[in-house]
Amino acid sequence: MIHEVIRVFGIFALGYYLVMHVYVLVMALCSAYALRRNHNLQRFGRVSEMLSSRVAPPVSIVIPAYNEEAGIVDSIRSMSIVSYPRLEIVVVNDGSTDDTLRNLIEAFGLELVRIPYRASIPTTEIRGIYRGKGAVPITVVDKTNGSRADALNAGVNAARHPYVLCTDADVILDADCLVRSMQRVVEDRERTVGVGGHVRPINGSKVELGHLIESHVPHSYIGRMQILEYLRNFVAARPAWAGINALPNVSGAFGVWRRTTLLEVGGFARGHLGEDMDLTLRVHKFYRENGLEYRIAYEPSAVIWTEVPATRRVLRRQRIRWHRGLVHTVKDYWRLALNPRYGTFGMITWPGYVLFEFLAPVIEAIGYLVVPLGLLLGVLSLQAIALVVAVAYGVGLLNTFIAILLDEPYGYSNGGSDTVRLISAAMVENLGFHQMTVVWRIRALVGGRAGRVWGNMERRGVARLGDT
Repeated sequence: MIHEVIRVFGIFALGYYLVMHVYVLVMALCSAYALRRNHNLQRFGRVSEMLSSRVAPPVSIVIPAYNEEAGIVDSIRSMSIVSYPRLEIVVVNDGSTDDTLRNLIEAFGLELVRIPYRASIPTTEIRGIYRGKGAVPITVVDKTNGSRADALNAGVNAARHPYVLCTDADVILDADCLVRSMQRVVEDRERTVGVGGHVRPINGSKVELGHLIESHVPHSYIGRMQILEYLRNFVAARPAWAGINALPNVSGAFGVWRRTTLLEVGGFARGHLGEDMDLTLRVHKFYRENGLEYRIAYEPSAVIWTEVPATRRVLRRQRIRWHRGLVHTVKDYWRLALNPRYGTFGMITWPGYVLFEFLAPVIEAIGYLVVPLGLLLGVLSLQAIALVVAVAYGVGLLNTFIAILLDEPYGYSNGGSDTVRLISAAMVENLGFHQMTVVWRIRALVGGRAGRVWGNMERRGVARLGDT
């Protein structure tokens, strides 16, 4: 009986491992088709006309900040020169205990003003609102500490424009990222309620005064592995999901939203470890349940650069936090899976996400225990195991190579040495790094403290990045 149970679980785990990689391969091929179509449209897009046009939809850049005194001024200055004709910047100081607020006031000549503030989305207490008189209007909302989501909600309340770009204080925006993402809005303004952008790791790149000078693949093992993960997620998966209007997550680092949509769904969930995914699912749910036409788009050429963990310790903490956020989200929205009421999202994307993201670490961990035991007991064939593992490894490697190839038109790496670093990393990713992340995700399922809602990345700062 025990032998039969081990055999069944072993076969199931091996089959799951293979099917998971085939699923990712299908998504990559669908993304390739979507990216090819998008690339052709961008070649003939009228970016210059949109930049000079007064009909471009006005956008508020909303930036939550907590203890960002070291880099907040450089970050805001870099964002103020983004190529877009109608723009304002709203910074929300979420009860920082350092000199974040004072640095902003001194750098931009801000003054305390008395203006109407409508708390359409409830937040913690607003202590004051400051404004400056620069070329790009800057508003700083000073509030008591709540959370990143709470700060974003305060920024949405204070925003004066119909669209908001929700981002972070420690990122670098490509000059044309906003106009690229807003092209998606303009092409279908009636239906488009959100647009996701392409988040790229900046570790190892050359940065000066908050501006990206030259992008490179880092020499560090952990940095390269994360670049592969980001490429598969943003280049080889999201275009396919967006193509069927079933994007599961508009990244919190770069997400353009129609302001009225955020107000309708109640903004970002306070205290949630995955507030960006929670918001995206809530928007899908709201429009589907109310029978309203909508679209959440993805624009791969709208690029934002962010620092990723440079050490194993920080990466572990981040992944545990991310997976706990996913656990929370699945708990809240599991009823959407395989429910035809929610269209392609409920029937395709969300079931796949639950099966191959949420359940993956559990099933893989079982496989790591059961398959070797089955081999020792003689209930599983060494030849069959070797064949399945080899095929799955090969398909997984092919998925990564496709992601690297799909990213070429967007110019991530410079020269052959960067490509060689990515390829060499792909060859060994499934020989230790992937298994390490599985262990961390299992740890996230065990429980423990929820973690800080602001996180603790221990960033070096994008203005001071070297080869990490």
